[in-house]
Amino acid sequence: MKGGLKIFFLLLAAVSTVCAQLGKDSLTFSAHTFSDRILLNTFDKQLNTYNFNTTFRTYFTGEKIFFGIRENFGSTVINSTTKNIKDEQYLWALGQYSISEFFKLGLHFNNNIYSDDRDLGINQASVLTSSLFLKFMPLKNVEVTPYGGVSQNNQIGEKDNGFIYGMEANIDKYTTGDFDLSSLMKFQNEDISPRKNTFRYINFDVNNTFEENFHNTISAFYSQQRRDFYFTADPVTAAEFNITNNIQSRTESSYYFQDRIKFLPASSPLSLDFQGRVAWRGIDRNTRYISVTNIANSNYDTHIEEFRLEFASAADYVTDNFILALRFSYSERDEKHQPVRYDGLSNLLYNDRIQIEEQKNNNSQLANISIQSRINLSRSDRITFSLFHRKLRYDTPSILNFDDRDELLSIGRILYEKEFTRFFKIFFNLEGNINKIVYIFAERSSNNNVKRIAKFASGGVFTTENFTSSNSAEVSANYTVFDYEELNPNFRSYSFRQLVLRDSSSLKLQKKLRLFVTGYIKLSEQGDFKWSNFTSNPVRYLQEQYAEPKLFFDDRDLSLGIGIRYFSLSTYNVLSGSEKIKVSDYTSIGPLSEISYAVGERIILKVYGWYEFIKTEDNSRREMANLSLKLSYKF
Repeated sequence: MKGGLKIFFLLLAAVSTVCAQLGKDSLTFSAHTFSDRILLNTFDKQLNTYNFNTTFRTYFTGEKIFFGIRENFGSTVINSTTKNIKDEQYLWALGQYSISEFFKLGLHFNNNIYSDDRDLGINQASVLTSSLFLKFMPLKNVEVTPYGGVSQNNQIGEKDNGFIYGMEANIDKYTTGDFDLSSLMKFQNEDISPRKNTFRYINFDVNNTFEENFHNTISAFYSQQRRDFYFTADPVTAAEFNITNNIQSRTESSYYFQDRIKFLPASSPLSLDFQGRVAWRGIDRNTRYISVTNIANSNYDTHIEEFRLEFASAADYVTDNFILALRFSYSERDEKHQPVRYDGLSNLLYNDRIQIEEQKNNNSQLANISIQSRINLSRSDRITFSLFHRKLRYDTPSILNFDDRDELLSIGRILYEKEFTRFFKIFFNLEGNINKIVYIFAERSSNNNVKRIAKFASGGVFTTENFTSSNSAEVSANYTVFDYEELNPNFRSYSFRQLVLRDSSSLKLQKKLRLFVTGYIKLSEQGDFKWSNFTSNPVRYLQEQYAEPKLFFDDRDLSLGIGIRYFSLSTYNVLSGSEKIKVSDYTSIGPLSEISYAVGERIILKVYGWYEFIKTEDNSRREMANLSLKLSYKF
């Protein structure tokens, strides 16, 4: 009997699928998803937007009893000319009783609520499910969970009740011979007539270690999910079928096969990793009620097919003073769109819809290659450099689509760091990138452009027992040049140059008193640009300043801070390349406070708020309060 069960579950896994990033926590009825305790509250108010979020997780475990609960709640209020309120709640609860080492009986509860007072397609929805489940372990590291229950579903005023049932199966690193097998399977039906939601999920990983440092993992994956949604029916369809809301089904099916080889020799600094994947995806959209008399004007259903071929490789060489990492990836993707043929739809309308959908067809080839290295020149000197190059080719087969293009992106960076003493260290950073976009057809070739960005930054950190200061200066330039700007006045080459000075310093005044100051200055200039003679004619200038000095009182786990927050932004139009005319001025200043309180590692409270007095160019004045609060409790 045991041998027969073993063969059955091995065959079950052989025709199933897994992706490596999924595991036991993906199972609905796994106690692992409830295996921590935390209460986290956050409140954030900026401008006219209020955000409140709560996360709560806890569990109780006894000799044979386990109970866990999880809840995520979020509310967003936007108070402008009209008030908008959006609430989302997700609640899960699980309780189980261990009948024996191999059998567990339990109850699972799930309640999801979504509410938005805006006039949207779906602005009210809720799902409530209660399921009874039985877990049994026919073999070591193999767990099967059949379940069944009831579901109550409410969507835009339509209430549907029905049954929910299915099964989960998990194989966690089952060893047979030289192979380790991991698999996850989920099957679920939700019959809430007239709607039906289904979920099918099968995956597996088979890992074979040929030698101690040579690993080969073969993975496969399949999933299919169907969801039925209500939407408001058009008047003709509503009258013909005597309905208020129509139903649309969206079914998505995905597959992939993958092979990964890792070579990690213990006696060598070199490691290699290769991965290849073939993937398919299909999406079907179907409308339940279609009026033949209104078929030309109604939304039509579509079918989408996607095929992907992916390859990636990595090589790492690591020693105490030298690190070299090489990465390469290549992928091809082909996407096709096709309308669904209705009974009563004329060939003329159908062919017209075929042409519309064919304009969405596309295929692409994407290649990436990168090199990154870090060299320790000495105990106090280190240099890091990196290179990245990407090439994208995007094609659209339809003769009505002119979005075909090629893109090239190259990025380079060199970073030098030196530590003079344990009190002082500096860095120099040089970056540059070139991004070129070329549209193949003349209809869009006016968008062809080359973007060149150069950036240089330098800074340092000075640290003593009572004083710490971090400072940096950065200059950057962005030159965007259009190939055919003389043919299209809407596309003009431009330059954007910027200087940024940053400072962050902390001074300990007394044992419990410290002064902290942070701020920056940004000077930006935008202008018309000619690459041929590398000249720029400034047309816009921006000056931005920010400062935040704070005085802190620190006593064990309590930190209280008060200070001032200052921000200003001035914009100028530049006439004749030099004369600046101010067009806008924004200034904000006001008191701020900051509180941080911790009780060991259990309770953490952080409050940051400021009140600002705002003045603009036209001398209008207004006041605004801002607050950010975070409270977490780890049980």
